[in-house]
Amino acid sequence: MNQILILTKNILAEQEIQQKLQALNYEVYCSARMLETSRQQVEMLEFFNFFQYVILSETICESEVMELVPLLRKQPIRIIRKVEAKVTEMDHQYLEEELLHAIISNEDSVDELRECLSNLKQQKNELAYENRNYVQLSDKVSLIRPNVLHKGLTNPEDNYQFLEVLHHLSTTETRILSILLHAGNKVVTRETICHQIWNEDVNKSHLASLSSTVTRIKTKFEATNLTNKAIQTLWGKGYRINPELLDRINKNDTLHTLVSNG
Repeated sequence: MNQILILTKNILAEQEIQQKLQALNYEVYCSARMLETSRQQVEMLEFFNFFQYVILSETICESEVMELVPLLRKQPIRIIRKVEAKVTEMDHQYLEEELLHAIISNEDSVDELRECLSNLKQQKNELAYENRNYVQLSDKVSLIRPNVLHKGLTNPEDNYQFLEVLHHLSTTETRILSILLHAGNKVVTRETICHQIWNEDVNKSHLASLSSTVTRIKTKFEATNLTNKAIQTLWGKGYRINPELLDRINKNDTLHTLVSNG
């Protein structure tokens, strides 16, 4: 059973989310005292080793969150921010800078919470891949090496790295990259991307999921030799694909086909 710690200033405010998490068979601890203890005594942070997830309640102000996060990141724990309803631009920025791992609210259904926690567990399992500087080619990639990889590019080995990254993108990650590829040098709003992916009214959960997914895409492309991040974030406007990545994909039929088919 996985353990979840909720840090809050008001335990009663956490009853609804606690019940939903317990329905998913999570062992949930809720504490106001540990919030103050962890801020005042760094040695008490070892306590967090007993948990896989920590939820920072909406009762905790932004300045306190920014004080806690650097301390919590020293532990092998997933950091989740709970908000009442609206996700702010600052929340999205925290997600993309990997200061947070997810954002939830009391409005989230049991289904949404289940998928959120499942995705966080999967992300943690993928860290071994994301932290490698060079990725060994899979059998699937090696089958398409012969001719097309050399076309229009000076260093075929670079193409292998890009191919490996593309093959390790999830379906949603590939679709986001495809949307940005077709937009070219134009900025695409978060709302537009969410609508194209989920084909329904955009909500807080979609926007938060988009931010964390974009972060995963950026991280995976760090295994390549791109000068800058694979996706550019323009705060208050949206996302745009890295011009260098755009040019590379457009000049190689194999790369373009892999992304476009997403």
